[in-house]
This record gives sequence, C-alpha cells and structure tokens, in this order.
Amino acid sequence: MASIYAFPAGVPNEGQPIRPQGVPDDLWAAVESVSTMPLLAGIHYREIPVPSTLADFGIGVELESTENVRRSTSYEPRDTPLHTATGWIMVLYSERPRMEWGSHWRCTAFARLPLSDTENNPLTPSMYWDDMCDHLEDIEPDSLSGTVTINQNTSFGAIAGNTSAGCEIRVSWTPLDGSGPNGTMDAGAQVNSWATFLTSTVRCEEDDDR
Repeated sequence: MASIYAFPAGVPNEGQPIRPQGVPDDLWAAVESVSTMPLLAGIHYREIPVPSTLADFGIGVELESTENVRRSTSYEPRDTPLHTATGWIMVLYSERPRMEWGSHWRCTAFARLPLSDTENNPLTPSMYWDDMCDHLEDIEPDSLSGTVTINQNTSFGAIAGNTSAGCEIRVSWTPLDGSGPNGTMDAGAQVNSWATFLTSTVRCEEDDDR
C-alpha cells in the first residue's frame, strides 16, 4: 500500500481521514497536517494515488491555479480564464531511512506553467528555478534537484500561425522533519508551498500593464 488519503471522499477538509491499520504514528501526523491545512484561495486541490514503487507510503495532491482577467466589453464574459498553472506534489515516506534521501521522507513534484512570448528566452529556466526555490520552505540544505523544460508548439494546416509556449518543472527534495507540532512532519506546509509557487506563476493581464 502506498497511497494514504487525507481528504475523505476526495474533498479537502471534509470530515476526518480514517487511519488504515499499520500506518506509523509519524506518517499519520503528516496525513493529519494535510487534512487540516488552510486551503489557498484560487487553488483547486484533488488527491491522486501514489505509485507503490516510489515508497512504502505516500500522500499525493494534484493542484490547479487559474487567474481570471476582467473584460471591459459587455458581450464578453466578465471573467475569462487567462493563465492556468497545474501540477502535483507527492510526500513520500519510507519505513527505513533511504540513503539517497538522507531521511524517511522525500517530496517529489511537477508543475506545468504558463509562459508568455516575452518570457520565452534562454533566461527563463533559471528565472523559474530561482522563483521556485524562494517558495519552498523547511527543506534539508543541498537536497533539492530537478529540471526545467521550455516547450514551444507551432501549429500547421488549418490552424497555421498559432504558436504557444510553456514551462515544465520536475523536482524533488528532502523536507525538514520536525517542522510540525510536537516535532512531526508538516506535510501540509510542503503541499501548500508548492501550491503557493503555482499561484505565483499566474497573473492577471491588468497586472502586466502596471
């Protein structure tokens, strides 16, 4: 068994999670920290399964952050989606500490981010990496590793002339144990640090004009 669900019935903060038999105390404290974490405005949370090949146990959360833009004309919808950032994070737990993690714990995460034409340049990977690092909290020093990939799509045929670009980040790190109540793992803070990063990458068109 790998997945431990923190949101009963798939809905964040609805009731209390049910503890499966055999779940260690420190892992269950992490599950409770996710089930009771404050939910960020503008973020949609959904639990996802964690592959059993990754760890003994894991908590998986899919995230989506969408920024709306205000339209000034009466015939357009008042709020139309402009940018969407999506991703997921898995908080992994191994009953025996893993040498490559340096801990019982490891976080692995993915993000697919919007990218404007002005941002599609060689400096973009470093910019997004640095921004991501600024949002991650309570991690073991020198444990962060990953990749940043810039994608550009060019359309042909009936939709020729349309181009789009995006950014994908794949990253993992060892979270700092003991950051939660009574020295437990604050997995909820790890989930919301990734959610905060996703939120920071979407912005309103009006903000670009300021």
